[in-house]
Amino acid sequence: SRMLLLGLKGRRQSQSAKPRLPPEEMMMRCAGYLRQNVLRAAVRPMSSTAAQPGKILAATGFPYATPGTEIELKSSKMFCAQCSQHSVDCKKSIGDCRKTPEVANMQDMLVKEVKEMGYYLHHARKQGKTIPDHLNHFTLHGMFTTLTNVNNDPARFKTYISNSLKYLSEAKALCGAVAPPEKVDASVLAMRGKAPDANAACLNELLTYGIKGVCAYADHALVFGKEDPRIYAYLHEALAFLCSPERNDLGKALAMCLKCGEANLWTMELLYNSNTTLGKQEPTQVKVSPVPGKCLLVSGHDLALLDSLLPACKAKGVNVYTHGEMLPAHAYPKIKAYGNLVGHYGGSWNRQAHEFSHFPGPIVMTSNCLTEPGRAYKARVFTAGPVGWPDVAHLGDNLTNVKWDQAIDSALNNAGFTAADTKFGYDGVSGKGQPSPTQPQMVGFGHDAVLGAAPTVLEGIKSGAISRFFLIGGCDGDAASRNYFTDLSENLPPTSVVLTLGCGKFRVSDSARNRLGNVGDTGIPRVLDIGQCNDTYSAVRIALALADVLKCKVSDLPLSIVLSWYEQKAIAVLLTCLHLGLKPIRIGPVLPAFITHDVLQVLVRDFGIIPTGDVAADIKTMTAAKGAS
Repeated sequence: SRMLLLGLKGRRQSQSAKPRLPPEEMMMRCAGYLRQNVLRAAVRPMSSTAAQPGKILAATGFPYATPGTEIELKSSKMFCAQCSQHSVDCKKSIGDCRKTPEVANMQDMLVKEVKEMGYYLHHARKQGKTIPDHLNHFTLHGMFTTLTNVNNDPARFKTYISNSLKYLSEAKALCGAVAPPEKVDASVLAMRGKAPDANAACLNELLTYGIKGVCAYADHALVFGKEDPRIYAYLHEALAFLCSPERNDLGKALAMCLKCGEANLWTMELLYNSNTTLGKQEPTQVKVSPVPGKCLLVSGHDLALLDSLLPACKAKGVNVYTHGEMLPAHAYPKIKAYGNLVGHYGGSWNRQAHEFSHFPGPIVMTSNCLTEPGRAYKARVFTAGPVGWPDVAHLGDNLTNVKWDQAIDSALNNAGFTAADTKFGYDGVSGKGQPSPTQPQMVGFGHDAVLGAAPTVLEGIKSGAISRFFLIGGCDGDAASRNYFTDLSENLPPTSVVLTLGCGKFRVSDSARNRLGNVGDTGIPRVLDIGQCNDTYSAVRIALALADVLKCKVSDLPLSIVLSWYEQKAIAVLLTCLHLGLKPIRIGPVLPAFITHDVLQVLVRDFGIIPTGDVAADIKTMTAAKGAS
């Protein structure tokens, strides 16, 4: 088989003294190869030994499937392989996330309609037409709502599809006399079966899931009222690409994936600027124990919705707790100033079925990470934004129409915590996934805070108190193989500094935090939480700034990147890392099932992707390296 080779030449950094560049310009220079240094797209035969295919195949979990192999198109009720916890049933009858065939097929149809709408909007933009806001916004909403664990409500999807058909007609009329797009299959399995090349189909799926991640982050920023026209222009260009014959060109498909990484960088920066309207993160200790009083739990990622919810709860005397990736919210000054965000409850999203039943109040889900509500607490679950589940009350789609009254009334009518409650009622060890934290959590180490302590950090590097930085983050999940990240954190050398982000932070155990402690007598913890998964932007800023101060390339930093992937936001983040040329990157515990063996070989050989392996062996390799490893 044959696959693409991109000639990417890294920009050599001059060793002569130069004035320090602003971080934004440094980032653009780091990213500039996509625009300036993609020399050619050449196809060459794959080497059978270049990428250790045996190890790779073992790491991919379920193999890439095409119709006529183990799956028949006519007998399959659904097909979904967009997240890491896919199972055989996801390819046939029901999702591991409990997504039904009805919802799966409606999601596929919605994605198809958004692709076609994007095709016409791209051509309209090329004609100099102004794209109406509601069509730009629907591009984000339509794709975001199809992410894993966002919306499994068929009634909501009927409305989405009805709107998509209306907006598609509007986009056609706006565009005028343009040739229609190539026929786009709603079914992923059908698309794979018709594709002239499985590797091209693989890259099309990679691009589609990356687009979904970009749309999710852009939608979070939009709730704040923040937008960037470049993002809409790219999304419509990429969606149009997926409707064109060019999608079967391996070089062009990979280049569009890398451009998706660039667009996601813009988007993460936009979301960072949106979130910091609440103030810049500052180091904050967060309680993980109850406070007496009526209570409400909020989960997801959407800080703008939390900023709206907190004063409404305060007016009624309701305390608010964060869950999952809402933990970093405690670090934002405006959020803290309300005074009724009193603590964090539970661990990662995948433990909610066990933990939510013990919470004595309502639960509000603001974005992805909702699993099937159990009978014991389903009546207390409310959704906002793109989130949905059958027979669960929806409070509104955005700040213009969300109403918190039902959720607050539920808080007032439920028991809440009492003075007798000295700890949360759930068993922190039982249930799925990593045990929930039992000791206070430190958050707020975004790039502003870390770079503010740069002199201390640099002195630690020079003195040997800091030997290596480990970025351990991404998305968490149920699989026992994800214990790799816990075992990694618990066995790192005592001179390590660990940067965490996303819900992957919950894999870094209390035991690891206690063992690593602080950097000497500086008071700076050796485990620094950067924030949510979109705060990969801060991680990039930290790496670029350290390289600048140390007068070296990013590849020469004592930095190891170890990411856990679960869903489509993580794909967008990965594409950003590839776009920036950050390597090597270890990824696990399994690799995506929509990646073919040939494409995976290229990612390993040319982009520095390394599947996670044995913990002890990986630590030995990373710590022995002089630069990035």
